[in-house]
Amino acid sequence: MITHIKRIAIIALVFCILSACSSESKEIISRKTNNDMEVRVDKYLKDKKFNGSILMAKEGDIWISKGYGMANFEKGIPNTPTTRFRIGSVTKQFTSLSIMKLQEQGLVNVKDTLNRYIPDYPNGDQITLHHLLSHTSGIQEYLSTYLLSSPLFQQYTSPYELINTFKQEPLKFTPGTQFSYSNSNYVLLGYIIEKVSKESYTDYINNNILRPLHMLDSGYDNNIYNEDNHAKGYEGTVEEHSDPFYNIDMSLAFSAGALYSTVEDLYLWDQALYTNKLITAASLDTMFTPKIVVEKDVASYAYGWFVFAGPENLVGHGGNIFGYSSVILKNRETKNVVIVLCNFDSYADISNIARDLNNMLDDYIK
Repeated sequence: MITHIKRIAIIALVFCILSACSSESKEIISRKTNNDMEVRVDKYLKDKKFNGSILMAKEGDIWISKGYGMANFEKGIPNTPTTRFRIGSVTKQFTSLSIMKLQEQGLVNVKDTLNRYIPDYPNGDQITLHHLLSHTSGIQEYLSTYLLSSPLFQQYTSPYELINTFKQEPLKFTPGTQFSYSNSNYVLLGYIIEKVSKESYTDYINNNILRPLHMLDSGYDNNIYNEDNHAKGYEGTVEEHSDPFYNIDMSLAFSAGALYSTVEDLYLWDQALYTNKLITAASLDTMFTPKIVVEKDVASYAYGWFVFAGPENLVGHGGNIFGYSSVILKNRETKNVVIVLCNFDSYADISNIARDLNNMLDDYIK
């Protein structure tokens, strides 16, 4: 029989364990304030008529995490730091890291040729995973006005079916000789992830990235819109907006752009990229090292990340997917990160906003 004293000790121990578990996320998130910066940011975003959520952090400290405007204009639901947005091509960061993780496990190698995984792929003996990751394969873009309007993409489309839409198209150039951004590259990488891991892309991302990082408000979009926590996408302006012109099944975006997330969850993602929680430091360096010049003195491309010529050490990526735009900018030296999620088709605008917010962060937080 357990004595009264032992029972109290056991209860105390359990309480301590539960307290440690429940406070884990709080321990890794430090929040600070700078009223002058917040006033300036609020005014700036109001002048820009920004609609979405932002997060600004430096050296592990979150300085601003706020929602602006409406997640749903019809229902009067405001955006918040935990509002979920489709992140489009920011998904590519998760796909590239997955390939690096599988390489560490000996299941793939970036030097592997494509025909190892798809034996009948045309020119598959010339195209490597490195080419896919760095957009240097020469494979043509599968997204086109014709395909987007096709009934095929109003319903679930398997990775195999997606690949068949571009598989027989001629290469734009000899693999490895040029840069040409193509979502097709990352669809192929998602297919390879599924093939070697023996998991769906959804399960692989959940099991190896989202759950380990406690990214509880992120996932693979399954077309189910919950207005309580998901932003509704729009096109147009805050004053005159409408539903997006295209209405696609999210399987069309697959591993090139089908994830959703929040600014708070993407902060957890950013912080993990300074650690070996997911992959080794060597793999992270490989992922962030420039592979091909995109525009001289402007940017290069690594694996799922653009590497900018200035400011030094600034890397980032954006996404745009029918009613949603996203940008993440991070400085690997200062550990600045700016995350901007928007429920409008306004990628060019929010790219400039992200740059300006990054400058403000440097101006105010020394």
